[in-house]
Amino acid sequence: MKLAEVALNLPIKRTFSYGFAGFEKEVGIGKRVVVPFGKQRKIIGYIVNILSPSASPPLEGGGITYKNILKVLDEEPILTKEILSLTKWMADYYHSSWGQAIALATSPATRMSKGTFFASPAQLIMEKILALPPTSQQEKAIAEIRCLIKNEKEETVLLEGITASGKTEVYLRAIGHILEKNRQAICLVPEISLIPQISLWIKERFGKRVAVLHSQLSGRERYDRWQEIRKGNIDIVIGPRSAIFTPLPRLGLIIIDEEFESSYKEDREPKYHAREVARKRAKLTHSLLILGTATPSLESYYRARIGEYKLIRLTERIEKRALPEIHIVNMRGRYRGGKPAIFSKELLHLMEERLLKGEQIILFLNRKGYHTSLLCRECGFILKCKRCSLPLIYYRSKKGLYCHYCNFHQKVPSLCPVCGRKISFLGLGTERVERELKKLFPDIGIRRLDAETMKKEKSLRNLLSDFNKRKIKILVGTQLLAKGHHFPNVTLIGVISADTSLNLADFRASERTFQLLFQVAGRAGRGEIPGEVLVQTYLPDHYAIKSLKKRDFSLFYEKELTLRKELGYPPYSHFVNISVRGRKEEKVRKDIQTLFARLNSEKKEGMEILGPAPCFHVRIKNYFRYHLILKVKKIEGLDSFLSESLKEIKFPYFIDIDPIDML
Repeated sequence: MKLAEVALNLPIKRTFSYGFAGFEKEVGIGKRVVVPFGKQRKIIGYIVNILSPSASPPLEGGGITYKNILKVLDEEPILTKEILSLTKWMADYYHSSWGQAIALATSPATRMSKGTFFASPAQLIMEKILALPPTSQQEKAIAEIRCLIKNEKEETVLLEGITASGKTEVYLRAIGHILEKNRQAICLVPEISLIPQISLWIKERFGKRVAVLHSQLSGRERYDRWQEIRKGNIDIVIGPRSAIFTPLPRLGLIIIDEEFESSYKEDREPKYHAREVARKRAKLTHSLLILGTATPSLESYYRARIGEYKLIRLTERIEKRALPEIHIVNMRGRYRGGKPAIFSKELLHLMEERLLKGEQIILFLNRKGYHTSLLCRECGFILKCKRCSLPLIYYRSKKGLYCHYCNFHQKVPSLCPVCGRKISFLGLGTERVERELKKLFPDIGIRRLDAETMKKEKSLRNLLSDFNKRKIKILVGTQLLAKGHHFPNVTLIGVISADTSLNLADFRASERTFQLLFQVAGRAGRGEIPGEVLVQTYLPDHYAIKSLKKRDFSLFYEKELTLRKELGYPPYSHFVNISVRGRKEEKVRKDIQTLFARLNSEKKEGMEILGPAPCFHVRIKNYFRYHLILKVKKIEGLDSFLSESLKEIKFPYFIDIDPIDML
């Protein structure tokens, strides 16, 4: 008797065997089926193999009976042999079940990054840049990529190009060369809001055989586009991270724009990173993988440094436009009215100069709200969320205190709840910066762009349109301003505080700060007028700040790699974040100690355990969180080690391979 091997979308690291009497003509590898599970449950599964009689476990006489498939859902397989291989690798690498990996891969449109889908008039000005003839550096990069495509071997290229150096034109030329070979391409972008600009350029260059996948498509649209892709009627697919799973039958090129972005890491099971999945898929399909960015991740930089990736650099802006001059201002000891100054005199002077010339300004601060915390200066009490171990943020516009994690809110107390003394506001966010600017420049158009103002698509369109039309002179915003925008009349970028993320309890804090500041600085001087960047900081001697000032990538990366090597941190090792959460802190603490004891007794040579300890944010949405870090040299064999070591554990725990966020 033949059996169907079925993977289920459950956190169970095994497959199940089912008979298929009555469905012999319908059953096939790669199809979805409805199967019974447990006593009364019905669940959708995926056929991953057909077991021949010799390979099937014994039936009669062996004491084993098999339940039968209840229904076959697909006329044609939805999973190709390649996608099955890819998802099996994902399940092993990221320690998830095969069914979980398949479920994710077969529904990319419903698992896309959240965001607003809009076409920015400011972004579309980039069409003029794309109409320019390629620079000599672009021509050289295109020639190298064309040679790699001609060889038809899996290869990874790190395209390191400074902002406004023309990486997009290199992408487009690479796509053109792959289409000439009758092969197809996937282009990943870090945010859904960036899809319209790249899809417009690609459609104008290559016609209509382009599919865009994003979460705001209707169910019917998703189904229709998926079918067109599966049938081979689409040449190019564009989308956020989950677009990597689209079943293009002749895939030859994968492009990941801004490859360092954390949004390429999935935060649900399996917690994959699109860059690593793309590397595996490129290997399976003998495709070229292009990782494009101005600020590579440490992992990609290291791989290029040791020759694992081919490095191609674009070091000049299009039309030889000047890079912005960068000024660093030490804010230590600077006060105004007895409080730390928000704006240095140097920044105010530059702002006045640019405004008099009719030019535009962007001020960057990666914090929302008006004040970032409330503190009693007498007893030291900090007002925190009742559900999370985080300070509440004060919003003047909402007249209340809010938690960014669970949206808990309350009124502002007039006195300290502990000692009854006067309570003080600390810190500043974009809302306060906007208000203070309006006091200084009452006759100037000033607006704010952050997660609060992005909630309504229409208001966002209007804001960006007004800024592009120069109705708004100063735009204040968070990291949302650092990605993809092209405002040619912006000649001054002011960073209110460069230290916001520099001292977080995360080994990637310096890397993220450097990348973000460099991306923000790249918004200045993208037109004909040279730009300037002024960075306010309390840590002017930090190597991330010094590297930014000198525009010296190697200074930062080599320093950071030296520190990582001394500590044995990635990319010189792999981290595995194993966490436990629950309503009762004592139980959570006991559970993480149990995991530690089990792993510590079984650990192999070359393994190290950091912790256990409370997470940096120990309580989120009324759940206490503890974790430990397993440090390993290689991933190979880790899946079986974890399965064997933790097989007797009855309570739920969570495993994140190569974590991006450990707070």
